Amino acid sequence: MSEVSKIPIPLVNYYNLIEKKKSPYYDLILYIISDMEKSLKKTNPNVGFVYAINPRRLKEEIEETIPNDKLTSINIGRTVLALLYGSKLRKGKDYYTTTSSGGRKNYHIKVDNNVLSSLQMHL
Repeated sequence: MSEVSKIPIPLVNYYNLIEKKKSPYYDLILYIISDMEKSLKKTNPNVGFVYAINPRRLKEEIEETIPNDKLTSINIGRTVLALLYGSKLRKGKDYYTTTSSGGRKNYHIKVDNNVLSSLQMHL
């Protein structure tokens, strides 16, 4: 069974866009991983930290850097999930999600050298 066949159907399209380096999805992932690398350098790389992604805040943060109408908070969340599935990160161990009272999802990735390497393999 290939990697892509293990990714849920709605997310496989986003994973393919990332793999094909299509903008703005690939640009978004580059931005996130770059930010993770910067943050990891500030901490102990062996211990790591939890990197939180709030799609709505991230959209506001990157609007000027990556201007594109396709980057909605829903698409940002799906792109992040596609990368997590494609990188074979384990839910509960390497990342977890929380839901706000309004129903919005936030993604929390436990970043260390191993997780960062796994994410970078798909770029």
